[in-house]
Amino acid sequence: MASRRVYFAVFGSGLGHITRALEVARRLREDGTDLRFSSSGQGIGYLRAVGEESSSVECPGIDVEWSGGGFSSWHVLPRFPFMFNTFLRQVAFEERSIAAFSPDVVVSDSRLSAVLAARSRGYPIVTMLNQFAIAFPPRFRSEVGKFYERVAGDGLGLMWGASDQVLMTDLPPPYTIGEANLLVSDMARIVRFVGFTAPVLKPDPESVQKVRRTLELDSRPVVFCQVSGPDATKSKFVSALKDAAPDLSAQFNLVISLGYTGGSVEPRKLAKGGWLFEWCPVKDELFSLADLLVARAGHSTIGQCINAGKPAVLVPIYNHPEQIGNAMKFANMGLGLAIKSEKLTKDNFVESVESCLRNPRFGSNVREVQKISAMYDGIERCAEQIRSQT
Repeated sequence: MASRRVYFAVFGSGLGHITRALEVARRLREDGTDLRFSSSGQGIGYLRAVGEESSSVECPGIDVEWSGGGFSSWHVLPRFPFMFNTFLRQVAFEERSIAAFSPDVVVSDSRLSAVLAARSRGYPIVTMLNQFAIAFPPRFRSEVGKFYERVAGDGLGLMWGASDQVLMTDLPPPYTIGEANLLVSDMARIVRFVGFTAPVLKPDPESVQKVRRTLELDSRPVVFCQVSGPDATKSKFVSALKDAAPDLSAQFNLVISLGYTGGSVEPRKLAKGGWLFEWCPVKDELFSLADLLVARAGHSTIGQCINAGKPAVLVPIYNHPEQIGNAMKFANMGLGLAIKSEKLTKDNFVESVESCLRNPRFGSNVREVQKISAMYDGIERCAEQIRSQT
């Protein structure tokens, strides 16, 4: 019997999409599935770094512009005609690449070009999403802006609806973290909520204890600050962390990871307490040890916090509508606190960390949602739905 063949087309900006796609793909590979990946940017770089170079192809990349520490709408709008041209090149590339591999099913992780290409070639298509609609940055949130958001969302709904299945990698209402990015009129008709697909963190207990000893972590709470996202967005966040380090280290075990790819993997002791990694090779161990996470508001990061039962202080990327919506929902559910990037200071950062650790309701609330999330295995549910199309 011939093995199943599955083609994964994965959005290449950031690492959240590619890491969850790989988790699903590895479940399929366990039963002999033959895999092919298509991605760009950080996605294709990660595939090559983890040994998937021979099973990967690099597609034309589309990404947003980053300026002034956040998403730059003013830079994106003038480039839109060029971005649309690149999108058409993506569709043509995917048509050729899919046909060459001849899969039993195509899986799109947030790649509309792959949906259109697979449909034009008559292949079954399963789409994984955590953001259904396009949300405008806050500066455009007028009534007119909201109207265009809705129109754009409904238009995307029609195009995503060309998929045979749309799997929402989130918890169902009222626990949906990305609800601000799902508000389109006919969403319920085509969406199946499958739960979080963030990689499961299961570090070896011996490795966890080795990290504790190496970093000399004592009995005080551990605060793990994990900076992620494009390097152009990090400067203000990193500056606030370094300014706050002396105050926080006086009360807690503080570890900061700057998330600079290719940076030093050796921890550096800060002058007034705490540890700093340029690139952290033991982030899973530190996540396990942490009593509180400080992070961006990416969907995968929030899913990992909930699945691990960890409260968090979230600092969404400036002007990034998806992360802003995620952070506000997380805070409104009482799972932690959110600080807007433009309002981030040393003082309110320290105050937020102290509040989260000293108020037991945050930990209690996140553990309640953890129980809800435990009822779902998003990775396996995605794998099951992909298998059902072959």
